[in-house]
Amino acid sequence: MEFLPLALVLASAVSHGFWNYLAKEGNDKESFMLLLNLVSLPLLIPVFLLMIPEIYFPLEILPFLLVSGMAEVVYFLGLGKAYESGDLSIVYPVARSSPVFVTIAAAIFLGETFSLMGLLGIFVIFMGVYVLHLKGITRDDIVSPIHYLMSGSSRYAVIAAMGTTVYSITDKLGVTTVNPLLYSFWLGFFVTGMMTVVTVYRKGVKTIREEFSSPLKVMFAGLLMRGGYLMVLYAMSLAQVSYILALRQISVVLGALMGVVFLGESYGRVRIIGSLIIFSGVFILGVLA
Repeated sequence: MEFLPLALVLASAVSHGFWNYLAKEGNDKESFMLLLNLVSLPLLIPVFLLMIPEIYFPLEILPFLLVSGMAEVVYFLGLGKAYESGDLSIVYPVARSSPVFVTIAAAIFLGETFSLMGLLGIFVIFMGVYVLHLKGITRDDIVSPIHYLMSGSSRYAVIAAMGTTVYSITDKLGVTTVNPLLYSFWLGFFVTGMMTVVTVYRKGVKTIREEFSSPLKVMFAGLLMRGGYLMVLYAMSLAQVSYILALRQISVVLGALMGVVFLGESYGRVRIIGSLIIFSGVFILGVLA
């Protein structure tokens, strides 16, 4: 891989991990997720206007936009709920383990087949998620990750990962119908609109307004989120897509590091090892499978 796409994808990974760190620090996490989308959407519009030859709304993508939009709302709300009580060094890697679900869903709904390396990648990711939740080496400690995964913040992180799975599969179908950039342009409006309706209903305008009391923080996080997305889009035009998407998952390790170093979260060594295992599994799925 040449230097420019490599630099872009690594910068995107850092930006993704860091906006999640900022979201974890927010007071009302769900409101923060909405504000991210609201303040950052205008950043995308001029870029898309420059890159898309003609802006129009193709009706054939409406079903994909509706399904993908709802799935992204599930992702953002699940992530917000997970951050309310969960550590960044656990929630972020679990939420980013969606490639394992995408691979399984693609096999079921799109007829894609598993290779031996694909199965190995899935196994390695599951092992990484398991290791993330270890607190020791006693018999109870070895069994406890199963309990933690079924409750609390980890459960919401898995819901976020499932949301990612649904919108990833849906988007894959959508971008084969029309220009991918045109699809992404309209998807931004659908996601933000749906997020606004759901979050205002759940939280109320007052709570959302209070979360915007630190506008620079929200705007910076939104810039990181949308900017990272644009960097990935550009990197994918310069290098093999599977390599780009796999390498971007290094953000799993960076997110765990931020939780341990910046937030002082416990069991740092175990969680960094677990995140490295997850990254290895994703890399196997994306590059070797």
